[in-house]
Amino acid sequence: HSFWTCVVGGCFTWLSVYGANQSQIQRAITCSTLRRAQLAYWLNWPGLCIILYLCAMIGTVIYAFYETCDPKTYGLITASDQLLPLFVLDVLGHIPGIPGLFVSCLFSGALSTLSSGLNSIAAVLLQDVLRVFCVGRITSETIATNASKIIALIFGFICLGLTYVASLLGGVLQAALALFGVIGGPLLGVFTLGMMFPWANEKGAVVGMLTSLTLMLWISVGYQIHKPKVATFSPISVEGCNWNISDKSPPPHLTSFYTNSLNQSSTLINSTITAAAEMTKEDSYNIMDRFYSLSYLWYSATAMIVVIGVGMAVSAITGFEKPSEMDPKLFCPIFDVFCPFLPEKIRKPLRFGVQYDKMKSCGEMEMDFQDKIDGKEEEASPLQGKVVAEVNGDGSKAM
Repeated sequence: HSFWTCVVGGCFTWLSVYGANQSQIQRAITCSTLRRAQLAYWLNWPGLCIILYLCAMIGTVIYAFYETCDPKTYGLITASDQLLPLFVLDVLGHIPGIPGLFVSCLFSGALSTLSSGLNSIAAVLLQDVLRVFCVGRITSETIATNASKIIALIFGFICLGLTYVASLLGGVLQAALALFGVIGGPLLGVFTLGMMFPWANEKGAVVGMLTSLTLMLWISVGYQIHKPKVATFSPISVEGCNWNISDKSPPPHLTSFYTNSLNQSSTLINSTITAAAEMTKEDSYNIMDRFYSLSYLWYSATAMIVVIGVGMAVSAITGFEKPSEMDPKLFCPIFDVFCPFLPEKIRKPLRFGVQYDKMKSCGEMEMDFQDKIDGKEEEASPLQGKVVAEVNGDGSKAM
């Protein structure tokens, strides 16, 4: 978690979450207009930055607090995810109600994210799978609603079962963000390839995405299997510990953390520290360790670069598309958006031949979108015209 990894790599990670994630897109399209959706994202951005900054500060404070007495090395906890609960109990455990409030906040935050994810999965399976392969069976909205609830219930139980698997993957947050990078990175790459590179074709997009997905799965799974021996943590020790690990009466608010450590000896602690020190030696590195030790925060950026590189190469081999013949609504005039101050003679070649002048302005597109929502542009079918004419009783043609 270096500065550049968190800032640059984190930007790509969250870009894949907000730009190519089903649950986030589903939230965005609930806005009535494009401008409101953009406003929602802009309002979310400062809050996300504050949360990430606070998380980084919490980690720094915890490290400073346990620098000379690492609980994991000492045997009080078994995973890094337990550091924050231990810190809260150690510092604020004597205040009545604080532990319960802390746990309730954790559950509320996790369940709110989980519920939106389950809703997105149910919506996708219902619309893209059941309605396609079960034509004729879903004949009413009641059946569709019940099917959606059943799908959400099934995947809810699957999530409960996967909690055991998540406990074996190390840090839960790291595993979640790594999954976002493995899956969301190739998706972000495909959308970027399609919107920014008008020469790319369908074959290039498919091959690029599959190649990127395979590579990221290889790195992610390889990391979990091989556990590369790299120096990833700041210096820690147990020299400042004042806990008696053989004491049968630990502090009341830390009782649960002593369960697995009562029978450990100082020999085990010293051997653990020695092993950790040996792992940081340069001679312990090898090529695969360096390959698998890619930070999970770089997964999205790496996946996107692979998709674009492979996609453009395959498109060149199979034949580029002609930008002048493509629909301009499918592309983003990135230089016109971010560099509107440039002269027209410079921006024109940077459009790469796409005929953006044929595309409506953003305001006109937003008005059309709103009109479609309001039903103003829907033409009446012949059956609707006949019904309206009969209701009017004058036999006139309905508009």
